[in-house]
Amino acid sequence: MKGVYLAFFRLQEAKTIEIGALGEMEFESGMYVYAGSAQNSVESRLERHFSSPENSFWHIDYFSEEAEAEDYFVLPEVSEYECLMASILEGIGEPVQDFGCSDCDCDSHLFRIPSGF
Repeated sequence: MKGVYLAFFRLQEAKTIEIGALGEMEFESGMYVYAGSAQNSVESRLERHFSSPENSFWHIDYFSEEAEAEDYFVLPEVSEYECLMASILEGIGEPVQDFGCSDCDCDSHLFRIPSGF
């Protein structure tokens, strides 16, 4: 299935994580949501995020190695909706600057969600 998705992860404690070319980044504990897309197989992409891939390629690969995968939400939409979802999340959560958005004009595609939301 083609589509866009939100993947939810939890960090139990604050961590410094090496995120590929972004280098070391500080992450507070809490719930994070990532806006992504897959135009070949959303199922395979989510399986990758929710397991430990042999090789890290995307920013989210590095993050998901350290965080607990919690849940996901999929919409069978074209990839442009990925940035729309990221813009909506920006109004809800705290963006992780430059994360997961190297191929678009967004500030981030990973957001820390405030507790109690």
